[in-house]
Parts: sequence; C-alpha cells; structure tokens
Amino acid sequence: MKIKFFNKIVPQPLKKLVLKYTCKPVINYYKTDFKKNVLLSYIVAPFKSDSPNYTHTNFNESIIIAEVFRDLGFNVDVYNYDFESKINYFKYSVVFGFGEPLIGSFFGRKNKIITVYYGTGMHICSQNHNSLSRIKEVYVKKKRWLPESGRIVDKAWSIQTTLVDAIITLGNEEVLNSYKLFFEGEIYNTPVTYYSVIEAKKVEDIINTKDYKNAKYHFLWFGSSGLIHKGLDLLLEYFYQHPDLHLHICGPIDNEPGFQGIYHEELYNTPNIHTYGFIDITSNLFRDLIEKCLFAIFPSCSEGEPSSIVNLMANGIIPVVTKNAGIRIKDFGYLIPSIDIDSIHETVSIALNTEESNLRLRSIKCFEDTRKSHSIEAYYTELKGHLEHILKEIE
Repeated sequence: MKIKFFNKIVPQPLKKLVLKYTCKPVINYYKTDFKKNVLLSYIVAPFKSDSPNYTHTNFNESIIIAEVFRDLGFNVDVYNYDFESKINYFKYSVVFGFGEPLIGSFFGRKNKIITVYYGTGMHICSQNHNSLSRIKEVYVKKKRWLPESGRIVDKAWSIQTTLVDAIITLGNEEVLNSYKLFFEGEIYNTPVTYYSVIEAKKVEDIINTKDYKNAKYHFLWFGSSGLIHKGLDLLLEYFYQHPDLHLHICGPIDNEPGFQGIYHEELYNTPNIHTYGFIDITSNLFRDLIEKCLFAIFPSCSEGEPSSIVNLMANGIIPVVTKNAGIRIKDFGYLIPSIDIDSIHETVSIALNTEESNLRLRSIKCFEDTRKSHSIEAYYTELKGHLEHILKEIE
C-alpha cells in the first residue's frame, strides 16, 4: 500500500494500530537455540512480509544481515530503528544497525555488548550540511525555501557514529571519509545490492543491439525523495538549455509540490525532458528506458551508493555521477567533479565525445561488474567477512 494513499483513507486511530503492528519487534526470527543473541536495529517490515518488494534493496539486505548473524551462531531479534520503548539489553552480546535501539544500548549498560553501526549513507552531519547548502543555493536562485526537497535528518544520533566498536558502510571512499571525521575505529565497506528484474541474457541482448549513436543522447535520472538533494534542479536547468539532449525523469515528483511548481515549465513543457513520476522496475516502461538510454546521471550531494543507480548499472546503464553520490564508477563511469551546471556540462561533453565502440565496452563492463560485485551473494560474503573480523578482534 502506498504511504500517501494509506494516510489519506485510513483513520488516525486505525493508522496507529497498523503502524504499531508493522513496527512491532520480531523476537528470535529463526526460532534458533544458540547461546548468543543479536539485536538488529534496522527495519522490521521485511520480516513480516511474504511478497517481494522492489521499492528499495534494503528489503532484501535486511534479511541477508539476519542470515549472516544466524550463520555466525546468533539468535536474531529485529527492532525498527525508531523503536523508543524500553529494551532489556542483558541477553545481547551484539547490537547492529542504527537508530534508537542501538543508542539505547549505551545507557545503563551492565554487560559487555559489541556495537556495530550500519551506515547506509554518508555521515548524518555531512549529509545535513550538504543538503542544506543545496537548499540555500536554490533559494538564492528562486527566492523560495524548499527544505522538503532536501534530505535533512533531525536526529543526529551522534553516539552511534562515535562510541560504537566498528562501522560498516555502503558506498565509495567519499562515504568512508565522512565517518573518519568522527570515528577513530575500523570502518568496513560492503556493496549495496540490486534487483535482477531483467535476466542477464536479455540485458546482454539489449547491450549488443542498442543504437549507441542515438542512445548516448538519452540520460536517465532515477531517484526518490529529496529532488534538490539529488540534483534534479541542476539537471532541469542544464537540459532545458540543451534541447539536443534528452533527460528521462523517474521519481516521486508529485510528492514535492513546491519543487514541482517552481520547475513546472522544465518538467512538463520542455520537449527534451520527459517526466514519468515513480515507476515500477518490473514494468515494461522500465525496460523501454533501459533500451533507450545509455547514461544514468545523478549529481547528488550525499548518498551511500543508491540502489536506484546500481539497479540501472546492473542493466548496462553507465553512471555519470558526483563523488558524493557514493557510486564506485571504476573504469566505466564518468565523474562529475563538482555539484554545479558547469561541471555537469564538462562531464556530459566528455561522455558524448567518447567513441561509440568505447561506450559499448563501458556498458558491458558496467553490466558485468555490477552483476558480480553487487550480487546478493557478494553482499553476504563481504558482510560475513567483516563481522567475523569485527567479532574476533573485539571478543
């Protein structure tokens, strides 16, 4: 059920009951009888659903985290990150994740607990600063404050990124560096996963038959909320000025009416800018865009390796991103050096001037590397290895 629809039709008392159930902790998920217990402070919903969810890869990753701890000999309890009721921490030897249950483990502690922070984005202090800077930049240009189009986290939860025993992050070196400013211990990194909604063989066929002469003029912005934070405003301005290039926009534009109003002309009345709104990655439209486009462009100011872009990369779409986007572009992507229109133009020009045969090779490398490095299996292996090392070092 979509959140917007849910909020509109469900009475407030019933809504509270539904949310109370969906966020209720899951105790000993695997019904095991090990001597050790772990508290996962992350998201509960995946542990209460039998149907696949393609809105975000954290749905699958949360299950993998639980599987890793089970395979390491832990009974697994899962709490939602915003759970604020009292928890008895005495039985836990490890608390993993982020949010209130992790922070709460530091208060009144009477037993030894290993704490591991799971960083799904850049450090909150870096994220908030970057996001607010972008909001201010748009205000200077448009004379409108649009904080709802940023990604601002009100709770800094500083304990979890300073006092924990170890940190595991998603993303590139820029993400790791944002934590090193506040944490002196070991920081580990694991790749985000993707959804294989198009079979590998079919993707290979798309890559081999794609018209690169035409596809290189089609760029895909694929994101969620925080349209200014994720650089869509800059892309609208840039592509409005370059009618020979096409920008395809997939994201919840309707959820940010202030942004939608300011950029209405660019979003809906510009022939080379195509606005689709939120789309299902299992839909025919998603496949059509994979066939038509060559580049995923994402000048975000702060991410932790967004799965939206990784999902595109797994289908041969070449990333054109800022370092703050958290994407490891390796030898097939293009780096936007700064978050501004001039840098976007510089990088797009380099991409367009690349020989089509080279673009095809980049697309193949992007597809093959992403399918290997960001698979569920790779995520499991990397995470398990990190946790084995962390637990061995600290125990």
